[in-house]
Amino acid sequence: MPPGSGGAPTTPRVLLLAAPAGPGVERYVGAVEEALLAGGATLTRLDLPPAGLADGLDRPETVRPGEPGRRGLFGRRTDLLARTPFGTGAQASTGAQLAARVDVARRAAGAARRFGHLDALVAGHPSLLKAAAGAASLGGARRVPVLCYGADIWRMPPTDRALLARHPLVYPVTVSSFSAGALAGTRLARLLPPGVPAGWRAALLAEGARRRPQPPVPTVLSVFPLTAWADKGLPTLLAALETARAELGRVRLVVAGHGPAPGALHELLSAPPDTELHESPEDETLARLYATADLYALCTRTRTGGTRPSGEGYGLTLLEAQLAGCAVVGPAHGGSRDAYQEGVTGVTPVDESPRALAEVLVGLLRDRARLTRIGRRGAEWAESVTRPDDHLRAVFQTLLGVPPTPPPDPPAAAAIGAAAAPNGSVPSDQRAGSDRPRTLPAASLSWPRD
Repeated sequence: MPPGSGGAPTTPRVLLLAAPAGPGVERYVGAVEEALLAGGATLTRLDLPPAGLADGLDRPETVRPGEPGRRGLFGRRTDLLARTPFGTGAQASTGAQLAARVDVARRAAGAARRFGHLDALVAGHPSLLKAAAGAASLGGARRVPVLCYGADIWRMPPTDRALLARHPLVYPVTVSSFSAGALAGTRLARLLPPGVPAGWRAALLAEGARRRPQPPVPTVLSVFPLTAWADKGLPTLLAALETARAELGRVRLVVAGHGPAPGALHELLSAPPDTELHESPEDETLARLYATADLYALCTRTRTGGTRPSGEGYGLTLLEAQLAGCAVVGPAHGGSRDAYQEGVTGVTPVDESPRALAEVLVGLLRDRARLTRIGRRGAEWAESVTRPDDHLRAVFQTLLGVPPTPPPDPPAAAAIGAAAAPNGSVPSDQRAGSDRPRTLPAASLSWPRD
């Protein structure tokens, strides 16, 4: 019987559509995928390939739909389904891109039809909304949650917004109250705060627990996709650090993220002293960068209009930094205040100006011993709000409307962190969960006391 029908519980069947959308989104979707598998769902993941690649089915658990030569009404409908932009903004469609869209639409619809019955068809990014809605109609899905994040909400085409508002099966799921507000004109969004894949979470906690001698020069770290350096506020951070260095002396800046870095970024970072760049670091290196920094700063600019909107729906890197024991500075605006405790594990500038950011940096870097204590509080808080069993229950309730099945085994939550592979994947025989309710430490607007 279907979940929630009152009969004996059955294994939920879920089709997850995913698209390349940056490391933060991939971490978020990876944690959702991990929770669905750990809770007993039968999951098929279908990846949208980059334009020009023929095969996006890069996961062993993915079901391959029917042979590509099959046509008729089904084939024509999936062709029409695909002839809509998957990307954001105005982009010129090439023949390769169109072929990739047609291919993924046909595969999505074919996978949905092969199931015969889907409890949920999950769109891992708003750009997959049309494909998900069409495949759900062909495959008989009961619900179509669409995962939304930050700037992708403001870049959503009007036709997609209309579909999100009117389709009876479709509803938005997002990362923060801020992002839910941005979706209010379409439909009430359900909140699913980010989880952290178990292997990556364990690596960050382990790296943060290591005790190292404190280097003589304090370090500020910022992590973001390197092509987005302007939207992520790097010029503002550099200007604020110039002021901080004038008052405090040497301060080291480390910039890391998915690359390659554009030439303009190399040129920007070549002038300031004590600055280094890490392009596409491995997870082991990134965890060490988080753990050895005195302060993590994310300075994203919030622009909800114009031709290139930007903003932070949550800021998963803030959570990752705290897991590794690093104090954080968040953007002045946006949804990132959900990612740390203001005045306890991190601080927010009053506005987006270099002066406001410099005031925060100087106040924090002046006392490195206090920064260390703030970082430890951050690790404790981040550990408590990213427990796999809590996230597992939230994923099932939000995406499927039911608790995990079979009922998770309480001791398995700790086992997931130890048994997960370094990339965050979980062996198929592992299950996570407990009966403990999720509790968030109370936020405080006061400065942390010694």
